[in-house]
Formats: sequence, C-alpha cells, structure tokens
Amino acid sequence: MAKPLRFRENHTGQHRRSNFKKLGKKSKFSYRLIDFENRFFHTDQLIWNTKCNFHIYQAGLMLSGDFSTAYTAISILSKEVESITLIRGREIVDTFYLSPMHLLSKFGVSNHISRHFRFHPTEYRISETRIIIEAHEHRLELITGGYRFEKLERRFKRMGYGHKLKTIRRPSLNLMDYHVEVPDVPFLK
Repeated sequence: MAKPLRFRENHTGQHRRSNFKKLGKKSKFSYRLIDFENRFFHTDQLIWNTKCNFHIYQAGLMLSGDFSTAYTAISILSKEVESITLIRGREIVDTFYLSPMHLLSKFGVSNHISRHFRFHPTEYRISETRIIIEAHEHRLELITGGYRFEKLERRFKRMGYGHKLKTIRRPSLNLMDYHVEVPDVPFLK
C-alpha cells in the first residue's frame, strides 16, 4: 500500500516531499474488543482482544482499529442492532478518615461529586464498563474505563438506541461503612 506523499514548503521556499502520516500523532484507542462473533463469515485471523475506537451514529455503530491487515473497521447498521447491554463496573469507595472526600461524603454530598476531591486514586474507583452489542450477524463485546458509563448511556439515548438499550449497574462497595472492632481476649486481661 503506497503512503500518501504530499509536497511541503520548507523555510527556503522550495517544495519538498513529505509523508504526513509520520507527522501526525499516533491515535489513542479507548476501547478493547474482547469478543467478536460473526454468524455468516468465519476467519482464521484473530481480531478480538484488540484496541479500537467505538463511534455511535444514528445510522449505525462503527468500530475502528487495527484488527488485522484485512480489517480496519466493523460497521453495524442501526436497523440490524437487536440489543445493546451496558454494564457498569463496581464502584469502590475506600477513603481514609478526614480526607476531603470522606468529609464531603459525611455531609451528604454524592460520590459522583466528592470523588473529585480525593487525595489518592485508590479512594474512589470504578471497574471497567462492558458493552455487549447483539445484531443480526454480529455479536460484539467491548470494555472501556468505568468512568465512561454515564457518557455512553447518554450518547446511546441521544442517537436513538434508547429502546434497545439495557443498563446493568453492579452494586457499589463502600468501605467507609466497615468498622474493625477488636474483640475482648480473656488471656490479655
């Protein structure tokens, strides 16, 4: 495959050949395709467990990435989509006494807001979000960061997939509610 060559003008005013693909930044992938099934087309190439980007449009869904030399994109039309399941990861709150997040939580501020005032990244975290898409010919399963759940849910509803969308929220674990008490030991008295 030939690389696109363009002419650029250098500081002396002369044209020189340049490859703009080398000048551009490397694309950053936000999703990982962990399972892919195509009911009518089978291939020996492994395209699952690859990094990719996921785009939601009214006309359909597009998955773009470097799956193999033959595949760079997987597209699904909106009328082919049967169901979309969005699974939110487990929310874990593990603050320490008198941290700003702990104090805000005690005053009744929601974790969604108080998480921005944490000292350490382990005080509040959400495990990965899963997206399962069932279509006539395809079944896709993607994972992404846990903080993308609300944005994905709004985007699916805004693009007209609200009636096909099913959301599952895993239970949250608040470690601030657990207290360790030392039992009385008779031989220490």
